[in-house]
Amino acid sequence: MIEILDSPKHLVAMRLSGKLTAEDVAAAYKATEEALKENDRISFFAEVDESMNLTFEGVFKDMLEGIWQIGKLKHYSRVALVTSKGWIAAIARVEGIVFSSVDVRVFDPAEHDKAFAWASEKPEPLPKPEDRGPAIHLIQTTNENVFAYEVDGPIGEKDIETAVRGLNDAFEGKEKINVLGRLKNWAGFDLVAVLSDQLFKTKYKSLSKVEKYAVVGAKPWMRNFLELINPAIGPTIRVFDTDEENAAWEWVGARQALLPE
Repeated sequence: MIEILDSPKHLVAMRLSGKLTAEDVAAAYKATEEALKENDRISFFAEVDESMNLTFEGVFKDMLEGIWQIGKLKHYSRVALVTSKGWIAAIARVEGIVFSSVDVRVFDPAEHDKAFAWASEKPEPLPKPEDRGPAIHLIQTTNENVFAYEVDGPIGEKDIETAVRGLNDAFEGKEKINVLGRLKNWAGFDLVAVLSDQLFKTKYKSLSKVEKYAVVGAKPWMRNFLELINPAIGPTIRVFDTDEENAAWEWVGARQALLPE
């Protein structure tokens, strides 16, 4: 079970013991949502009892809920985990590396009070977004069933919103579309922006809606990654060099109609 503990409003504190079911996991995420209604950023404290054991149902629920929580990482500051279970501590430390924007620390049961005090410290406010020009530009095409865009610069949250809005408009009323992405100047991305829940939902829809996906100008590592995952997903992906852009347009069945908007 999960017992929600008394704590400051910006801290979600809980004690985990016995069998954790899907209902327990849902209760924990509900407490998180409630805390986010009143706070820009929140932290977590979790005390894991020796008796704690996840059921299969609980693991599955945790996976589903966790996927949609990924887009909210920027709102999470600290995670204090109190446990004597080595495997749980190891997983927490790995997550601390993967989700580096969140400060994850593991404490022994003897450090309970220290862990709670550390997690209770008020989080720093969210940094103001940088004022920079758009990196994603939508490209008008000669075929309404072909969606195209250009990347020029580091991708931020506003760029993700532009891409998601454009793709959803392209999906409207169509059974299948083709996509062309021109990577003019790939300058990295804001991890939190790329992990937004809007983007995850749109990517999921893309698995069934997109037939062909042409990528022009991909870096070598990106080419290798796309060619690796292509057999496992719905759309057929082809990577073209910059000087092969005409072939890419021909493959998706359109031409560029206007300059990027």
